[in-house]
Amino acid sequence: MRHAVDTLIDRFFRRPSGTIARGWWRDPVAHHRIFDEVLTALDPGPDDYLLEIGCGGGTFVDRALRSGCRATAVDHSADMVDLTRTRNAAAIQDGRLEVVQASAEHLPLADGRYTCATMMNAFFFMDGPAVLTQLRRVLAPGGRLVVHTVAPNPPATVAPGVLVRRMRCYEESELVSMLADAGFAEPRVEARGRSEQLLTAVAPA
Repeated sequence: MRHAVDTLIDRFFRRPSGTIARGWWRDPVAHHRIFDEVLTALDPGPDDYLLEIGCGGGTFVDRALRSGCRATAVDHSADMVDLTRTRNAAAIQDGRLEVVQASAEHLPLADGRYTCATMMNAFFFMDGPAVLTQLRRVLAPGGRLVVHTVAPNPPATVAPGVLVRRMRCYEESELVSMLADAGFAEPRVEARGRSEQLLTAVAPA
């Protein structure tokens, strides 16, 4: 039974695949508030080159591109990469968006390439220190980082117990230390309600 539940979690959350997952992630309405919060914190503009890790169905990067920025969207799920490419076909054709299938812990991207980077509802499934090290590597001096994640002991309305068992949630002090250890300056973690955290930091100039 536990194996079956883990398989479902993997197929719907950790590496979404299949018809049901594609239908949900095509436009996850429940995440629109988070997208708005991150866009406000990130504040992309025409001079920015954005990196999004865990792009899902491409809804967030679609919104971000309206600012005039360029972007690269990364996901390790082939189905999510396909959804993002379909949703943002015009931006890809115009050369404003690149979509890459890759692991966040091993980004096939050049050093210092991006002016800003973000990740939402995915950090808790990853090797946190490795991902932050990669993000620091690909951000240009002065580059901005915004990560939205889930705090420890979230209520079941945010993440049911079977899902929490597969997540790695960090205390605010742990996240600040991880950001500093990865080489970021101005690390900050802001609590959002009972169960959410917004991480911000800057790549040193």
